[in-house]
Amino acid sequence: MPRFFIPRPVINQQEIAISGSEAHHMQHVLRLKRGDQVTIFDGTGNSYECEIMAQNRQTVTVRILESSQHTHESAWPLIMGQSLIKGDKMDFIIQKATEMGVSSIIPFVSSRSVSRLEGPRIEKRLSRWRRIAVESSKQCGRVIPLRVERVVSFHDILQWPGGRAVRIILWEKAKDPLKSLLRGTATDHIRLHGAFFLVGPEGGFSDAEVKQAEKAHFKPASLGSRILRVETASLSLISILQFEWGDMG
Repeated sequence: MPRFFIPRPVINQQEIAISGSEAHHMQHVLRLKRGDQVTIFDGTGNSYECEIMAQNRQTVTVRILESSQHTHESAWPLIMGQSLIKGDKMDFIIQKATEMGVSSIIPFVSSRSVSRLEGPRIEKRLSRWRRIAVESSKQCGRVIPLRVERVVSFHDILQWPGGRAVRIILWEKAKDPLKSLLRGTATDHIRLHGAFFLVGPEGGFSDAEVKQAEKAHFKPASLGSRILRVETASLSLISILQFEWGDMG
């Protein structure tokens, strides 16, 4: 059943009037008609099974058949800091991180970031990333889209409030492999407070940045002896964390 994201829907006598891009997608892309059934989710955990009742050029009106409050969210918070990277690799990471249950992504600029966004380009790119997170949520069944935060500096990402989450910075020169770090961390603590991890750009983190991160209570960890591409490292770490402590496997 097609799924559509409608934040803060106005419900009037069990009906929702939908306009804008989602109404356009219903009518002109999927060519849905009166009597077709759709799912609406609002980004807070509410989901509505609906039937299309009426249409005009700008609005689709649906009637709620059944409502529920459930999520396919990970049972524990998983916060990801991703350094800006070249091309459309960030698009791919955001799409897959959504599918894999990451709670939020904070893009940041580090000393070796090749990609630099300024002025209107930042807003344009953020809008694109947030659309990707919503579209991926529709596909994978999430009812709370991954949150894409504003682009921050490396200094600011180190100060980002992560509560009592375990803090990890991926670094190819770390003396401790991720496996050792995971085995030395209390499972109950992780499942309750989650993890906050940082992944660097194509050139990795500098030694100075890692030292700064350690002062901010991030623990350096490596994924082994082979050098991985940024997108491979990011998704590998998410998979490992979700398998060890989350809802995969």
